[in-house]
Amino acid sequence: MSDFLTHECGIAAVRLRKPLEYYHDRYGSALWGFNKLFLLMEKQHNRGQDGIGIGCNKLDVPTGEPYVFRRRSSERDALSMIFRKEIKKLFKMGRKTGLDPKDPAVVREHFDFGGEVLMGHLRYGTSGEFDDGSCHPYLRKSNWPTRTLMVMGNFNMTNTGTLNHALIERGQHPVFGTDTQTVLEEIGFHLDEAHTDIYRRLRDENVPGRDMPGLISKELDLERIVAESAAPWDGGYTICGAVGNGDMFAMRDPSGIRPCHMLITDEVIAFASERVPLMTVFEADEKDVKALDPGAVITIKSDGSMH
Repeated sequence: MSDFLTHECGIAAVRLRKPLEYYHDRYGSALWGFNKLFLLMEKQHNRGQDGIGIGCNKLDVPTGEPYVFRRRSSERDALSMIFRKEIKKLFKMGRKTGLDPKDPAVVREHFDFGGEVLMGHLRYGTSGEFDDGSCHPYLRKSNWPTRTLMVMGNFNMTNTGTLNHALIERGQHPVFGTDTQTVLEEIGFHLDEAHTDIYRRLRDENVPGRDMPGLISKELDLERIVAESAAPWDGGYTICGAVGNGDMFAMRDPSGIRPCHMLITDEVIAFASERVPLMTVFEADEKDVKALDPGAVITIKSDGSMH
């Protein structure tokens, strides 16, 4: 039942399928998803102690409000430190404002990690610097949620030089350092292209600007974007990411070199490098936790539909 472990980074991702009120009413906490993310990472801490990072995407956030959040640290005991610090900030806010930090509406509006898409990464450093900036997830921000991208993974690309050269030939100016940056920029490029194509068509159809974000989000084909991005990659990888609109993906290399497991229930879709943590954290049977097939791409749209 246990999985063979090697010195690899660890990933954890939680996609809630219900409103925060549901988890508060059933489990007594609107932080159910955030706590599950911590447990998934804690039970995989052997996979990386060079740093950790967590990220969150909130769905259907009003225009002008922040929707993507990230924390990273390479400090000792970073995992416990970051989670404790975030919880402490929430309850400190409650004391200052008089708002109830246990109220799902307060958690969603005032807690950075009170969202539906949660990601976590445990770093085992093989390249780059050993500092906060080298910790996943990596973030590519834009004023457009459908061009904002957060990516993390457990991978080692064997053709990073070739990939960087392709970016240069395309006219980009990559900052060399890690293959993570290369992966982020490649997916980001195809995301930008898809976004721009949809935007220009809608603009030519005289669609009002306020209607654009929702229509672009609906039409964005994340499966195609990720598949096109991965076409030139050579190496072992498990990569998980989220677009600012709430679309999410997880993928595994065609040779199945790096592990990735998935659990799907009525309440949550969760990913992890190891099978047993998913079973333990969510009290799931072994048969319910599936390994992603080699070469598979799983996409979850912001509306919850999965492909």
